[in-house]
Amino acid sequence: MLRTALRPRSLALLALMLAATMVCGLLASWQWDRAQRTVTGREQPVREITLGSDLRPEDPVTNELVGARTTATGRFDPARQVLVPGRRIDGQDAVIVVTALEVPQPGADTAVIPVARGWLPAEGDRLPATIPSPPTGDVTLTARLEPAEAAQSGLGPDGTVQEISTQLLVNEWGGPMYAGYLAEDDPASPLRPLPAAESAFQQGLNLQNVGYTAQWILFGGFFLYLWWRTVRTQYLDSLDSQEGSS
Repeated sequence: MLRTALRPRSLALLALMLAATMVCGLLASWQWDRAQRTVTGREQPVREITLGSDLRPEDPVTNELVGARTTATGRFDPARQVLVPGRRIDGQDAVIVVTALEVPQPGADTAVIPVARGWLPAEGDRLPATIPSPPTGDVTLTARLEPAEAAQSGLGPDGTVQEISTQLLVNEWGGPMYAGYLAEDDPASPLRPLPAAESAFQQGLNLQNVGYTAQWILFGGFFLYLWWRTVRTQYLDSLDSQEGSS
């Protein structure tokens, strides 16, 4: 079989298969690096962006932007505010306060971005009795950019929603609207800051990259197996030919 493997045709096929295996190895390494960046993304240097210049309303909140330190200047609209009950934060039942921030755009238009101003402890099954009003006039805030959550339900009669979803809020508040939301770093008392979100998008991307890594490794092994199988078939065919001639 070694003689069959050393034939020029077999060696040429081996070189082709080794090249394909190397490409698979590079792709597997690339996917693994992406998976590691996803897992440790919160530990990387925080990116700083400005609404309107680095991120526009029509831009998606990609995984690289999640957690970015964001500066936004605009005006809160207290008439466009929702409460998000049913959360568990720091071991307590929590209600998140989300208010629309109108951000000036180039020209005379404004765009809206939901701002999670903070959270309050829930009072049993009831909403907090007092919700702090947002600041008035022009404000400049530094916040963390988070991806919007998937909408599972609509706006309740008491002004509550189950998710911080821009798809839901744009129907209630109007647009244009940014794709994600902001979580204030230092909310006014008695509001408390939100912890960093662990979005399903991030978790899913990590698992997907790990799966792609395994797939490329299998593909690389398959190319080597295909060469061995081809050489073995040629070797067995040569044995059959020798036995037939004898």
